[in-house]
Amino acid sequence: MDFRDHLVFAEKQIAQAEAPSSSLLDISLYLIPSILLSWIAIEAFVNSVIDDLNQVPPDLFFLHEKAFLLEKKVTFCEKGKQLGKFMIDRASEYHRLEDKIFFLIAKFGKMDDDFKGKKLWQEFEKFKEDRNYIVHPRRSSEFTLDIEKARHYLSLSKDIIPLISKHVRKKRVEF
Repeated sequence: MDFRDHLVFAEKQIAQAEAPSSSLLDISLYLIPSILLSWIAIEAFVNSVIDDLNQVPPDLFFLHEKAFLLEKKVTFCEKGKQLGKFMIDRASEYHRLEDKIFFLIAKFGKMDDDFKGKKLWQEFEKFKEDRNYIVHPRRSSEFTLDIEKARHYLSLSKDIIPLISKHVRKKRVEF
């Protein structure tokens, strides 16, 4: 599946929530997947960029960068033929989506000094907060769910993906 598929699925969920026959419970039933699918679309796009980069010549990246892309640990070898060298370990080391985005833009694009302070990134942070509430609910947290919020996050996904593509792939993304 392509990141675009997730966006289409998110749009369909919103359309179902907007259907006249949808009750309040049905609306939540459709909006939760819509928000999650919008988030997954960003993650799928970033992972596809990383998968492409894992196919390029190895000398394009330092060892720690290659390990970051592969989501593996770098270890110092204390024995064997690789004694005294750093190597990419088989152990996984997962990274947050925003860290992957920062790495890609810093490595291949131009990272603004105030990147995290820009409106788009602030909205991404709110999106992440709401997504985390859905995935990791807590009774003590406040969360409101409505069609406008789901539409906004879908639109935000469609803004963030081209931003990443512009910096990393140097080309436009079509939806």
